[in-house]
Amino acid sequence: MWKFWEIEQEHFRTLLKSGKLDDHIEELYSYFWELPPSHQYELVKYSKDKEVFPSDQTFRKVFKVSEETAVKFFKEKHITFEFPVISSDGKGELINAVAVKNLKEVITNLKNIKRHLNPIKEFLRTGFAVFFDGEFAGASFQLPTVLNLYVENLPQDALFTGAIDKKGNIKSVEGVEEKKKLAKELSLRLVEPYYLSTVDDLKAWFDAESYDVPLYITRTRDRWEGEFKGFLRATGISEEQLTNFEVLSGLETKPIITGQLTGGAWENALKEFWKRFKETEQKLHNKERFHIAINGPAALAFAIGVLFGSQKPFVFYHYQNNTYHPITVGNVRELKERKESLEKIEQHFQKGGKSLVVMLSFAHHEMESDVKNYISQKVENPSYLILRAKSSGNIAVEDMKEVAAETASVIQNIRREHCFEDFHFFLSTPVPIAFMVGLSFGHYGEGYIYNYAGKTYEPVVSFSFLKALREGKYALSEI
Repeated sequence: MWKFWEIEQEHFRTLLKSGKLDDHIEELYSYFWELPPSHQYELVKYSKDKEVFPSDQTFRKVFKVSEETAVKFFKEKHITFEFPVISSDGKGELINAVAVKNLKEVITNLKNIKRHLNPIKEFLRTGFAVFFDGEFAGASFQLPTVLNLYVENLPQDALFTGAIDKKGNIKSVEGVEEKKKLAKELSLRLVEPYYLSTVDDLKAWFDAESYDVPLYITRTRDRWEGEFKGFLRATGISEEQLTNFEVLSGLETKPIITGQLTGGAWENALKEFWKRFKETEQKLHNKERFHIAINGPAALAFAIGVLFGSQKPFVFYHYQNNTYHPITVGNVRELKERKESLEKIEQHFQKGGKSLVVMLSFAHHEMESDVKNYISQKVENPSYLILRAKSSGNIAVEDMKEVAAETASVIQNIRREHCFEDFHFFLSTPVPIAFMVGLSFGHYGEGYIYNYAGKTYEPVVSFSFLKALREGKYALSEI
């Protein structure tokens, strides 16, 4: 007989994965209790990964369980997870575990912690199996174990520690600072138990059907807190929800602060938005609804709309008369539908060459002559599309979505009818309209977005940059 317990863990794992021990699975399980925890863990994990099991008679005999539990153990899916403990030398150490839920009885490879499994079983009202790759003391494993057995969408960048009682109330444990240090060394984060209340509260958060996420972008560098609080009040998102985003989901919720945009600051602001957007999608499993407000130029809002380009519902807030007014878009298709007639805007198209200059002239500043004087020195014989509101005065908030939809429809129709090589956008428009038109236009084109800087215009963002950002040419970790 091989002395399997004398084989080093790494070599033992290699032998298992190579399939060289498949003919010895029955024997391995027969001597299960002679193996160290590391080997027990590797054996069970390999069995579940590759569906290589001993006979049910051997399994029942080794673990002293019923036939029903043995059969379910073989059939049920398994879960792997990790959690921090304090080693004998007082330092943080990572323990790996493999678990199987929905069993009749409880199975584990560490007899010294079996009594600590009872609260988990009572809370779940079902049995389970959990095997660990190392020994440890205490009950801090209870929270990570019950969460992995009970919650579907746990964050992948977090470690949990804590004890629980049979009702799922979470209790604090010792060694938190050492575990935080370990998590940091592993580029992870420790969710600290003092903040938490119950296991059911955590499940309600992590397995929620949707999340309302604030995204505030402002040029204000100092005293932005008042702006942000006013915005949050309008969204209805609470301080508790912000804390959950930050502590539980690991998301930044503070505003993106751009300052006055010049030079490379434009691209930096857009990179920061894109990083925030993609991290939110990833960590909330694409179940987020963004609540967005931008205190900045329309050119920035247009570019952010191009990046957003999402099919998800969102709410955009227009700040007017000291109040944030919500513009709710439940289905992005609303903004992209072709319009048979124009009720809110009028168009003026002047055919020229292969470059299309688009002017959104929805504000008080009359831009046509200034834009033509400027762009004629940069682009040879361009075509012009000028869009204006039919009514005089400010566009009502309740009309902004329709104005954006009609604008997008006109632009798309012009694109279909004519073959343009590049596009040049000039914006004298409320920020929400700029955002929604950018979202509808997308990043499938060449050209620039222009900003009015004092006495003249300047190209501040290229569509090629936005396309590269959306297509992953810039690593999020480097932003």
